[in-house]
Amino acid sequence: MTEVHHEDVAAYALGLLSEEERAAFERHLKSCGSCAGEVGSFAAMGELIRGVHPDDLLPHQPEPQVESLLVRRAAAERRRRRVNRTFTTAAACLVVAAGVFVAVGSVTGEPNPDSIHSPAAALLMTGRTYTVTDPASGVTSVVGLEDKGWGTHVALELKGVKGPLQCRLLAVGDDGRSEVVASWGVPGKGYGVPGSPDPLLLHGGTSLNQDELNHFTIQTVDGRILATVAV
Repeated sequence: MTEVHHEDVAAYALGLLSEEERAAFERHLKSCGSCAGEVGSFAAMGELIRGVHPDDLLPHQPEPQVESLLVRRAAAERRRRRVNRTFTTAAACLVVAAGVFVAVGSVTGEPNPDSIHSPAAALLMTGRTYTVTDPASGVTSVVGLEDKGWGTHVALELKGVKGPLQCRLLAVGDDGRSEVVASWGVPGKGYGVPGSPDPLLLHGGTSLNQDELNHFTIQTVDGRILATVAV
């Protein structure tokens, strides 16, 4: 049985865990409120270091006080698995330098179909979720919600859609008010279909609070409804 440690939340967010370890940690998240609360903040680190090459970091040694204790411990746990120490150090520095980006970037609504460690994926794991498959379009949608001081953080997973399409996600309140949560383009190969099995993952926000929400609508820009998710 794979042993799980609380400090593995950083390694999970960075994508440093093996498949078996990741599965074990995801089971742990379901019963650990502390880790579940932290994973959303750490999830964006993996996205931040995508464009960082290790050679860019070699000339500069980080100050001891800016390196995250959590990431240091995670790196130590993974040394025996031959994890590259340079990437872990880079992530620690980026957490300090880009803390505001992590907090604000979580509601940009940028599509992220290729990362299981994105903020959208984290929210779909830890937030309140609603799933529906539209019988007409065949599109399967999962909406995840999280309360914020400014409204509601929203994540979307979309499968069974082919393009090319221009789409948007609308949040609709009990009073009929609607807001655009996010908009995106679907390429010809689509998402979550044969030949292109990965789902679309994206996230955004609405000023409507969860108790004010009635449903979400996924539609094309010309008004064709792909799915309606009641909440």
